[in-house]
Amino acid sequence: MRTEKRPVALTIGGFDGLHLGHQEIIRQVCEIAREINGISALLTFHPLPGQTILSEFPYILTPLEEKIPLLTELGIEFTRVLEFNTHLQATEPEEFIHRHIIADFDPAVIVIGADHRFGRQGRGDPVLLNQLLQPRGIKVKVVPDVIHLGAPVRSTRIREHLLLGHVRLAGELLGRPYSLTGRVVPGTGTGRKLGFPTINLQHREKEKLIPMEGVYAVIADTSVAMFPGVVNIGFRPTFGGKDRAIEAHLFNYPEDAGPVNTITIHFLERLRPERPFSTPAELCQQIKQDIARAQELFCTHRAFRSIMPPV
Repeated sequence: MRTEKRPVALTIGGFDGLHLGHQEIIRQVCEIAREINGISALLTFHPLPGQTILSEFPYILTPLEEKIPLLTELGIEFTRVLEFNTHLQATEPEEFIHRHIIADFDPAVIVIGADHRFGRQGRGDPVLLNQLLQPRGIKVKVVPDVIHLGAPVRSTRIREHLLLGHVRLAGELLGRPYSLTGRVVPGTGTGRKLGFPTINLQHREKEKLIPMEGVYAVIADTSVAMFPGVVNIGFRPTFGGKDRAIEAHLFNYPEDAGPVNTITIHFLERLRPERPFSTPAELCQQIKQDIARAQELFCTHRAFRSIMPPV
């Protein structure tokens, strides 16, 4: 139970992706918290409800390890993570509100999205939430959908874009480039032999969605600095590869920089699909074209011009 005496502005949800719609909800929570001289709080779930309810649930956008720091950056002062299991799944909406909202938070205000559902079979909705909380003097604020390109911003839309390689559109819905973080692992050395040395990433969270195979223009955040570059996600068909690899060639990466343990890749645009080439020389020619296209792309991204290498 919460011991802090200041009033609470609370929101509830899975918040996978922390996209533009989620950000608007959180913005309003933080604004209300300031108005009432209170605390901005958030209740989320791990694993996501969909992972427990749906066996075919796709990979997630923001694993918990990534989500918590983002919530802090967005202004949430207090985050509680509730384990989502079969018992919680079977909890009636009324019991869920009394046990996990009123008893744990005793909020002054709850802010939710228009599509919010809670309790067994998703029976709880904004109308029921207001009916349960209004007699206690707890206000419920429902935030309308954020619309982008004529449709509500949803985590499902972002997953669909990423599975199709549409990382730019996914980034528009997220309000930031989609990213993968992982540790650097040894590669085959093929890229260096071709004249394009790569850093090979093993993504940190196995549940996190990896974009469709292909070549992408990216910004890589390393322990040295941030570098523009190109990334290939795929199976290296020119060389008969069988395991999916994530290989980043970073522009102007210093040879004497020393070992890098972890790297975060921010996806800007898909340049082309992965495909086999007849010879390594043909592949080299294509890589040069990929680099040239990526450099042109970086020139159009004002935020990244300061780290553009000389062309």
